[in-house]
Amino acid sequence: MEYTKRNILTYSLTAIWILAIPLIAYLSSIDVKFAVLLLGGVFGLALAGVAVMNYRAGYYIAVTVALTVRVLERMSGAELSVGVVIDAMLLITILGSLMNQDDKSIRKIDFIRDPLLISFYIYTGLILLEFFNPAVHDRHGWTTFARGLLRNYLFMFLVMKLIRNMKDLQFFLKFWITILTIAAIYACIQQWFGLLPFEKSFIARYPEKFKTVLIITGIRIFSFMSDPAVFGLLMACGVIINITLLTSSQKLISIRKKVLLVISMILQFMALGYSGTRTAYIMVPMGILILVLINLKNRNTIIGVALFVLAFLVMMFGPFHNSPTIVRIRTAFSGTEDASLNVRDVNRHRIQPYIYSHPIGGGLLSCEPGSGTELDGFPPDSGYLRTALEQGPIGLILVMINLYLLLKYAIANYFNGKTEEEKQFALTVACVLFALTVSMYAQEASGLIESAMLYYGLNGIVIKTKYLSTTNINK
Repeated sequence: MEYTKRNILTYSLTAIWILAIPLIAYLSSIDVKFAVLLLGGVFGLALAGVAVMNYRAGYYIAVTVALTVRVLERMSGAELSVGVVIDAMLLITILGSLMNQDDKSIRKIDFIRDPLLISFYIYTGLILLEFFNPAVHDRHGWTTFARGLLRNYLFMFLVMKLIRNMKDLQFFLKFWITILTIAAIYACIQQWFGLLPFEKSFIARYPEKFKTVLIITGIRIFSFMSDPAVFGLLMACGVIINITLLTSSQKLISIRKKVLLVISMILQFMALGYSGTRTAYIMVPMGILILVLINLKNRNTIIGVALFVLAFLVMMFGPFHNSPTIVRIRTAFSGTEDASLNVRDVNRHRIQPYIYSHPIGGGLLSCEPGSGTELDGFPPDSGYLRTALEQGPIGLILVMINLYLLLKYAIANYFNGKTEEEKQFALTVACVLFALTVSMYAQEASGLIESAMLYYGLNGIVIKTKYLSTTNINK
């Protein structure tokens, strides 16, 4: 009987593929976007099945889809509901994790009394309160923000379940290094050979989505992600991860693997430059600053920092005046000489009276064009300023407390580590989190889908690592 059922399933799947091939060919002859959508649907169903059966694979699939789905959108030539695709994959993966109860370590987390988790709960309470904000006339912004926040929390919870020991954490970092290296290679191709035809066509059809791509010095590269800003932030995170891991001993990371890390770092650093994201340029030295402060006694750290400082000085003061990429990097460290930074400072001072008079802000996403509020169309240009405007001083204070506890946990995990592996991975997470925290002064790192997945994933690692004993974490 079992053999018969297996045969029926095999014949059914074969029949579906036989019918799908001519259907895809027919749709391609009509309009290529139909073929792309159909092909995406077929693969989507297959990936959804995998996510339900194995939530660990489902997490990495969901992240990969979120990072690369823009390519499918651009190939189809039409705007797709990208958020819906990501949410669907995430919910299916969450369903798979709830069905699979193999992770007993998740029970170690004190979800009721943990200070960092309590800060998340209190902040969530404020977000629920924002629904009744009298300054808001349309609740659509609240719905959109709450949906994004829930998505981020689910990613954080998944990573908490995902990380059971150091092998899981090692695989997590390997995955992000790999996917970011692939993104860097794609970006280098875009820079060296130009954008692909379907990308040019998509930009021409939807120019409002690419306002920040075209600049005086050329094109800001975005790889297969949504825009150059989020791409640059993730490239900076990748560079920091690589630099931090390179300070490991040969016993932990072999010479062969370090060579691969160096290649990955070079590709990501070039892609970072091509992205034209000045905030991301500053993230790298900020991440290295934490590396130095925490791990200065390490000989490899001293050597690595010395090489980085030398390369930085050569780039800043070397005879490279014809490279738009290097010129833009230099402007990130020029202070008050940067005109756009001066404009942002003027805007911050001008809007301060509004912040003081609105303790819970003007409402979620009230800065977005078309919100109908006093803040309609105001450019915050900062994650912290947006929080102060939309959630008021109370919201900003709660966010600051959350970030303080997060960084405190991350650094404490390093000093509580008993092995080099535990310390090294905890240090890597701390460096990236600090750099992302700094980046929110000029960008909205935790609010962008792609960077938020990494940010909240690291949040989950920090929380889970605190509750894993040395014995369990190395099993």
